[in-house]
Amino acid sequence: MNWQKNKPAFFPVLLALVCMGSGVAGQRMALEAAVYQGSVWRHTPKLRTQTGEVVGAQELGVRVQMIGRRDWHAWQRYPSLGVSAAHFELGTGNHGHAFAAIPWLNVPVFTSGRMRVNFRVGSGAARVSNPYNWWDNPQQNAIGSHFNNITQFRLGAEARLNAHANLLLGGSFTHFSNGGIALPNFGVNILSAWVGATWSPKPLKNEMYKPAGGSRKNIAQRWGGLFQTGYAAVQIATFDGPKYPVKAAGVSLFYHFNRLHRASAGIDYEMNVGVREWGLHSALFADEAAARRGATRLAWFVGEEFLFGDIGIQLQAGRYFRGKFNAFTAKQLYSKLTMRYYLPAVFAPGFRLFAGITLKAHAFTAEYMALNAGFAFAP
Repeated sequence: MNWQKNKPAFFPVLLALVCMGSGVAGQRMALEAAVYQGSVWRHTPKLRTQTGEVVGAQELGVRVQMIGRRDWHAWQRYPSLGVSAAHFELGTGNHGHAFAAIPWLNVPVFTSGRMRVNFRVGSGAARVSNPYNWWDNPQQNAIGSHFNNITQFRLGAEARLNAHANLLLGGSFTHFSNGGIALPNFGVNILSAWVGATWSPKPLKNEMYKPAGGSRKNIAQRWGGLFQTGYAAVQIATFDGPKYPVKAAGVSLFYHFNRLHRASAGIDYEMNVGVREWGLHSALFADEAAARRGATRLAWFVGEEFLFGDIGIQLQAGRYFRGKFNAFTAKQLYSKLTMRYYLPAVFAPGFRLFAGITLKAHAFTAEYMALNAGFAFAP
């Protein structure tokens, strides 16, 4: 297997690890279905793909409701985990259809009686039926490969009809991209309203939810640090051209507000080999030393990581330093979405290795998807 071509498939593998570390056994399972109605958003003037028309989607999945087997279930207001199979229309004459598998995490942000407001984040793999092709589909430049990542954010209300069924409705943002593995890759962004329902064969009652055995504010060490490395492969400048590596590293200092989330600040480093090689061959850099400086990305960032047992989901915003570095960056600001799976502590109680995936974007256009690994420590 060429992992570079199949890298989007690692997203469902990573989020599936949530189930392994979350105590799925003994929870309540349900079927969940939803229909979407929305439109493709023209997020950049470079996008030639038709936008604005009404497009639809359908989704069918399995939900696992956490009822308190672990303390973090109660601290997070009893979230649910799931995986869905989905079909999205991408617009008439555009990129055809997308068929996706989306593992997701659904977190309540407000609960009152029979009502809940949930925020759901999901990331998985999608196959697009009609990507850009020089001969057969040269006018559509949103997606350049059949296989892509799908990342989705949903905000919605949930009303419990009875012990078996819930009614759902809300809004969503869905993003398709291959992370720069194949150009063009401006991505497809769909804004939608949706309505759905869940049904559980076994009744789910309030008395089944177990309270936490400890306090989420009980932190042995609030300050700590994190070191991360990453690797991606991207095309640059030329459609159907070679793939160049992007080698990344980052170091940060974090502060635990409680056992559910922590804020961080740090420095990001990248070596974009494609920029170095392209700049040398096109005489944009005077020599190898200038090419290496121009291909070096240095930036500072702030982030917020949300913790769900052994899983961390970090939102990060960064800004490139000015100077001789950072040649040919798309914009001065960038963002990252990182998902990590933390292994049990080794060497010391506060030292944990992790593996994960990072999606980096400038505005709403993805630059790359990277596999990452590293360690966090709280001395």
